[in-house]
Amino acid sequence: MKKKRFRYQVIAFLLLFSLLADTTSASAKSSRSKKKEAQSPYSLNMMTANVLLDDSVTLTVDGITDQTVSFKSSSNDTVSVEPGEDGISCKCTGTGVGRATITVKIKEKGFLFFNNTATQLTCKINVTPKATSVQFNRQQIRMSPNTRKRVKITLRPSITAEIPVFSSSDPKIARVNAAQKIVAKSPGIAVITATLQNGTTASCRVIVAEKTDSED
Repeated sequence: MKKKRFRYQVIAFLLLFSLLADTTSASAKSSRSKKKEAQSPYSLNMMTANVLLDDSVTLTVDGITDQTVSFKSSSNDTVSVEPGEDGISCKCTGTGVGRATITVKIKEKGFLFFNNTATQLTCKINVTPKATSVQFNRQQIRMSPNTRKRVKITLRPSITAEIPVFSSSDPKIARVNAAQKIVAKSPGIAVITATLQNGTTASCRVIVAEKTDSED
């Protein structure tokens, strides 16, 4: 009777040991998998992008050495993809207003040149129509030298992501920087012009003068 009970205890111990070993092994595999994912050598030059209808952006994979790369759009009616000759980039063209996800699959060469490991990266692209009109919220702005003020404009249609090209009649007096802020430099008058892709323009007069109590 004691031998039989001892035999059951041994079996129970072996089962428990086996269960713990499997759990530890699974945990180690999961940890290695997460570590590998976090340390992936591949990256995209952009994770999100705004594209105007009929315009294009180039999506590029960094960290590629001897891997094969493929690109796929979740909606060719919204964004079409055209792989580049370099094998690591593609031209993404807005074909319709909406959103699409570009999936980039990277396959690594394994034993005997068979692809046995794949990594996926994604880029979300938002396609909007081009602007048809632009207007400054104010026709005239007064500023003091060495101050900045954000450019306020209204674009139509309102869902467009187009950014007008700004120019100044005299950058030494006032100009628009990359952050779309008017930068007042020295006293004088300058005209800031916003130009759309379709050629439409709008203008705003900037008066730069020493600050007074009546300044706008």
